[in-house]
Amino acid sequence: MGTMSVQPAVERGGTTLRARLGVVPWLTVVPLAVVLAYADGFWMIALRGSVGSIERTQEPFETWLRESTLSLPFIVLAVIAALTLAARRFGPVLRTTKAVVASALLVVVAGTAVGIYEVGTSSAYDYHLQSGQVQQMGSMASTASQQKASTGSTASTAAQQKASLGLQVRAVAYGSGLLLVTNLALVGWVVAMRGGRLNVSSTRR
Repeated sequence: MGTMSVQPAVERGGTTLRARLGVVPWLTVVPLAVVLAYADGFWMIALRGSVGSIERTQEPFETWLRESTLSLPFIVLAVIAALTLAARRFGPVLRTTKAVVASALLVVVAGTAVGIYEVGTSSAYDYHLQSGQVQQMGSMASTASQQKASTGSTASTAAQQKASLGLQVRAVAYGSGLLLVTNLALVGWVVAMRGGRLNVSSTRR
């Protein structure tokens, strides 16, 4: 009895998943996700090149292409979530300009949230590397100097770490604004290219 009850549940779960994937408007999701992923990736690499750790600024084009591609599945999920929420709120077909604008803003918010997380994670790793470099330089200076100079070196190391942290925090804040403005423009452009329409579901009623 237990096996018979579990198997239909598994089958129903698989059917539900296929049904959900079947209503995803992939011709809308994929273009939105691609432009968001690669645009947000560009700003992340640009910020890294400005304030990031020196060892992570090599080969920016290859890094941008690789990291943007890796982030693409997460952007796809964010866009699907935004469109699913829009479909539940406004129905499977957006019939008013207000519904289209609201749904597009949901996509912008979802994509920007993923982008900010990526920029924040990247900046945190940059700070980790920069902090290690500062500590290493401070340790070398302390070893080569007397106790008085060592105390000054320790204070200088702490000051440099604080400055590096502040720089990374400002970079994340500045980058978040860039991502938001860029994503607004890109989603608006995609919607405009589609004649002001935005499909939130493949279902038609």
